[in-house]
Amino acid sequence: MPRFFRSQIEVRGYELDSFGHVNHATYISYLEHARWQVLRDAGITLQTFQNLQRWPVIARVEVDYLKPTYLGDLLEVETHVAEHKKTSFVFAQKITKNGAPVLHARVQAVLVNEQGRPCALPAELAKLWSAGIGDHGEGVAP
Repeated sequence: MPRFFRSQIEVRGYELDSFGHVNHATYISYLEHARWQVLRDAGITLQTFQNLQRWPVIARVEVDYLKPTYLGDLLEVETHVAEHKKTSFVFAQKITKNGAPVLHARVQAVLVNEQGRPCALPAELAKLWSAGIGDHGEGVAP
């Protein structure tokens, strides 16, 4: 069973568009921040990827925008690894405000080597993904 990680973000003024709500592209940064928090909580850092000589590259982002958010709103980003394959993995993410859905996303990352070619997930990552990343971390079960 996947582990669900939650992180909070407060909307800042410079993230707003001319309509006074969070710019659509800003949500991509929120999602990225939450994914790195999940990896960090599982003990995976940029140095881990350097040591493995493999790096995650975002290959696909699917986003459904459901509701606008505004300056000062406190958002919760829920993240979990939804699936993994030989060379890729997918994070399922959602953003909520006061428990109400704001956004749903699926983000596919491909692991690449120094030449930028897809390569197999190392055993230590595949093991984390299979066990439900963060079983030893600070994740929150649903």
